[in-house]
Amino acid sequence: MLIVRNFTFKVGLFFLVGVFFFSKVPVLAQVSSAGDTTSLTSLLVKARQFAYNDGKPTARTICRQILLRDSTYLDAAVLMGRTYAWDSKYDSARIVLNKVIRQSAGYYDAVDALIDVELFSDNYLKAIEYADIGLSYHPNDDTFLYKKAKAINNSGDSRRAIILLNQVLAKDPSNKPAVDLLLIIRKGQMINKLTVNYWIYTYSDIDPWSFASVAIGRKTSAFGSVIFRYNYARRFGNDGHQFEIDAYPTIAKGVYMYFNAGISDKVNFPFSRLSVEPYFKLPASFELSLGMRYLNFDNKRFVAFDSNKVVIFTGTIGKYLGNYWFSVRPYLTPGKDAWSESVSLTVRRYFGDADSYLSLIIGTGMSPDEQQYAYDPTTLYYLKSNKLNLEYQQKIASRFFLNCGTGFAREQVREGTTRDRYSFDIGVSYLF
Repeated sequence: MLIVRNFTFKVGLFFLVGVFFFSKVPVLAQVSSAGDTTSLTSLLVKARQFAYNDGKPTARTICRQILLRDSTYLDAAVLMGRTYAWDSKYDSARIVLNKVIRQSAGYYDAVDALIDVELFSDNYLKAIEYADIGLSYHPNDDTFLYKKAKAINNSGDSRRAIILLNQVLAKDPSNKPAVDLLLIIRKGQMINKLTVNYWIYTYSDIDPWSFASVAIGRKTSAFGSVIFRYNYARRFGNDGHQFEIDAYPTIAKGVYMYFNAGISDKVNFPFSRLSVEPYFKLPASFELSLGMRYLNFDNKRFVAFDSNKVVIFTGTIGKYLGNYWFSVRPYLTPGKDAWSESVSLTVRRYFGDADSYLSLIIGTGMSPDEQQYAYDPTTLYYLKSNKLNLEYQQKIASRFFLNCGTGFAREQVREGTTRDRYSFDIGVSYLF
């Protein structure tokens, strides 16, 4: 009797395991059975559902089963190739899609997918070649013309790209991808930018401080964006003036530098300043930087290495996530007895493009990049602050941008004494 019970238990357990296993792979069971009558079209629909919902490996498995049943079912091969491209497996995508082209020269979806593969992998000359192949079989096709224009523009020839986009828009003025790309190109041709900003800081115990700046920038091939800036500051009844230059040269693919140098009359600003910070673009939309800030408060020397100077070490860790950008920036300032530490967190929400956004900045400690603090080296070491700022920028026309902001901070003036600060700022930029 015991033997029978054990046998029955084992059979039941085996049956339950089998039911559990096969319930987890219903799609694979459907496409692998010898007498399967499921239509290839319905299987392709399932494969697309997986492909568009983070199930690309499963989608490829279904596509392979479809092709085992019918090697001429080219839509399944094209979908497989696209899933490889979406997973950044570009060589695998090329193998699958080129096989389709050999089976059916000029097959529209395969050529279209191959163009995307080369665009994704920044292989623009090859993308142009495939676009020309597509146009030889499908003359004046809007999609192929648009993607050829995109590849040509990315390769650096915006003039030819505009000609092709105008050709597309002459047939269909409402073609949104072509309109958007043309606007991007037109904006890229506006390499100069004029910006005017004004800030006011009101305090609970002293007269307001005011700041203003006028900057003109230009995009260059050798040094990236180069910006010349004049800064004005009024505090404690004194007027200060500073001139700065910024540059953002590209060092290598995914690496660019930030350089800043400035000089002033030493009223309300350090006499000279220098900033160097390389930025590294990392996988998964991360960005990392490591840099330093040098401030010299001795107006008799451009460079000081004694107590008249302040050196700050800084950096960022940033992450793009959909329409959001998150960034953490610490500041470490070595002192005689201890190191001063501060940190700020920025959360930015983009609206439609990179020029329209809302930013929230939360910070603690003094931030030496904020001009209202960079007038007295002692404040950079010892004073503490907790702050909250909102910044908003909106494109109000093809050439104009409006930015404004407000904030609150509770600052330590001296040990045991704090004051409240309210800030308001407004600015406008013009591209030309």
